[in-house]
Amino acid sequence: MPRPEGMPSRISRSLLLLALVSSVGLTAGPASAQEASRGWAFASLPMADLWFHGMALVDPVGPGPNPLYDPAYPNEVRRAKEGAGISATDLDVRLGYFREVFRRDPAFEVLHFLPLYFSRAGRTEVFAALNLLAGTEGEVSGAPSARTSFGMAAVGSVLTTPSQRSILGEFVTALEAEWTAFFESHWQGAAGQRGQVQNSLRDAWGRDYLPALAPFLRGIGMPGGMVSLVPSIGIEGRIFGGNPQDPTDNVLIVSAPSSPEDGLAAVYSMLRELSFPLVRRVMDKTGVTAESRGEEESIAARAAIRSGALILEIRRPDDLMAYQQFFLSRAGRSAPTGAATEDAFRDSFSLEVAFEEALREEIVTTITEGGVG
Repeated sequence: MPRPEGMPSRISRSLLLLALVSSVGLTAGPASAQEASRGWAFASLPMADLWFHGMALVDPVGPGPNPLYDPAYPNEVRRAKEGAGISATDLDVRLGYFREVFRRDPAFEVLHFLPLYFSRAGRTEVFAALNLLAGTEGEVSGAPSARTSFGMAAVGSVLTTPSQRSILGEFVTALEAEWTAFFESHWQGAAGQRGQVQNSLRDAWGRDYLPALAPFLRGIGMPGGMVSLVPSIGIEGRIFGGNPQDPTDNVLIVSAPSSPEDGLAAVYSMLRELSFPLVRRVMDKTGVTAESRGEEESIAARAAIRSGALILEIRRPDDLMAYQQFFLSRAGRSAPTGAATEDAFRDSFSLEVAFEEALREEIVTTITEGGVG
């Protein structure tokens, strides 16, 4: 059963899509033979970039212990619009309205993850499906295309009232106008840099990281899928496990590296997101308890970062210090060099000793089951 991980929320990140899929009775469609043969592929998708662009402007923090988006992104967009001579788009004018209605109703938290459920559909297809949903009362029946049927039913099972769906339609309309007024030219203007980043990342992944990490990927049942590189995303990415019968249709959303030289940031972010299902399993096994949902999510977030470090320690130790410094920097902490890096990393992302030991044991078992090369 598909389930999302990596989602700090009042609707638990590990429960949201369980509820979605159990209610709609669907699984994501199988990947093509071509997709299945290439493992993890790196892409930048206009639909995902536009959607998360809108959500980052509306609510860059979101629910949970860490911001769901890059805190610097709204200011970067503001400067880009000023440089293009754009004073205010329809979306800009309505940011306060959407922020208020989204925060008031927890059901709208699904919008922070919506592109995951339409990963194979284009912008026009997705907006057609969402506009159809916005005008539909009651049970969802039919979709504009096979690629939008799962996402439309999933989102429709969370946004169930006419009011919720009407607001969804308003947001889609604002995003359509945003695409025309600003985002299309902004996105196309960065095409050259995106291509360089993706090519560099694909080469480094295939040459250096896939051989080392393949046992872990096989062990968690996620040997392939798509990584969408999104400029507005911050430290909190997104992960969608897809159909358990198809280990290659998984979807990851991580922050887009700013240049080819920063490409390893995407690999490190991948490791964190891929660790969430494993971390949840260890939390269940060890009976980790927390005083609140927010504290539970904070523990999971720290453990996922620590998990990535443990995986590298075992499979690619030369990357360990760079990984630790990356996450220290992303958390706004000083990133010392040498032996002090380890101490600062463990202090910043602390875990109970027993839980850390159980996490390490689970990782070793997972890698072993995946077949150590």
